[in-house]
Amino acid sequence: MDENLGEYVPRGLHLLSQHHFPALEVISTIDDPSMGRGVKDPDLIPLVAQKHGVLLTKDINIARTRALFQMCKDYKLGTFFLKLPTGQDRHWEIVQLLVRNWQVIVKITNKEKRPFAYRLTPRGGLEPMSM
Repeated sequence: MDENLGEYVPRGLHLLSQHHFPALEVISTIDDPSMGRGVKDPDLIPLVAQKHGVLLTKDINIARTRALFQMCKDYKLGTFFLKLPTGQDRHWEIVQLLVRNWQVIVKITNKEKRPFAYRLTPRGGLEPMSM
């Protein structure tokens, strides 16, 4: 998970997922020594792809910036973009949204061919984005 989601959300999801999804590792870029705090998006995308990871982020600008979105495609990265209304982007709202959709996120992560991109919203749930 991108650092903009904090470090506690990924840690909590990792702990909660261990019983049902034992092969799943949920980490924050903050906790990964190869990435760290402040890693730039052009550096982050290949690092996550190299680990066969999936990026979960609030940074919708990755999807809006043609070069970065193209990098996601080129590196065959799976990406989930959290789109939250202003004022509803605090940790608790993020946790509720992720937990409510976590089983589907894991299913997509494990089954869908990469690259893929989804928008996750409080009202609409997961919506595929065209790559």
